[in-house]
Amino acid sequence: MIALARNLRSLLALLAVLVWFVPCGFAVRLLVLPAARLWPRKRPALISVYMKVVTWGIFALLRAGGARIRRTGSVPTEKAVLVIMNHQSLLDIQQMTMMAQPFVPAFVTRARYARFIPLISPSIRLLGCPIIDPGRNRRDALEVIREKAAELEHGLLIFPEGHRTRDGEIQPFHTAGLRAILALRPLPVYLAVTDGFWQARRFVDVLFNIHRIDGRTEILGPFPSPADEAAIPEFLEQARERMIARLREMRGAGVAPPEGQPALGRSPRHAPRRGKRGRLRSSPFPKQGG
Repeated sequence: MIALARNLRSLLALLAVLVWFVPCGFAVRLLVLPAARLWPRKRPALISVYMKVVTWGIFALLRAGGARIRRTGSVPTEKAVLVIMNHQSLLDIQQMTMMAQPFVPAFVTRARYARFIPLISPSIRLLGCPIIDPGRNRRDALEVIREKAAELEHGLLIFPEGHRTRDGEIQPFHTAGLRAILALRPLPVYLAVTDGFWQARRFVDVLFNIHRIDGRTEILGPFPSPADEAAIPEFLEQARERMIARLREMRGAGVAPPEGQPALGRSPRHAPRRGKRGRLRSSPFPKQGG
């Protein structure tokens, strides 16, 4: 009976979210889109306020369904920044929407999400998100990312894994887009590490499982990106290692290692590298406390 009650509660919360989408859909078409055309300079503020209100309502209803959702830290987006985030669920962008201040960052998205999806597709267009189709032409996708990075005024969010993971573990990064951005324009880099949301990986997963969501997102940074283009691959490798380490700390997989030992989540082969004279190379990703 308890399990049945939880499943019913989850289903009702999801239905409430779908009902919430109705007035939000009217608002974006009748208020936000016309206002953005009348006052184009205020478009980032308008879409950011709208997305934060929509997301606040979604999270309130999910919490009513039993979900536990936490956030630690924020990303300042008054100026251009790059956010690298691991990808677990449908709620990752919503988490970043609430953590970015004051403007919601644009995010690299696939072409199939840019049309015919209520709320999502209009928001993608208003944010000026880079829309790519890497399955057809990777070179064109990189060119789109470069163009958006060149004109970027606020934040840009990238999921370098390329897809949502099934178990929440951080998968290998596809770094071509990140390398193109940082080679064109060195930006402050923030790492967003999220966990516990893979229960909401797909819409069907959410139906009876909202009460199973126990999610948390943390922000690490900022970290200055390297001025030397040749150092960018190592910088991104260190970023991924730092995210893996923080994810394991969030899951309680271990404790901070003794001083001088490899950081959590790194095997000895990932220990700090030594230069020709045996000096340790400094990392832009220092260990941060839990």
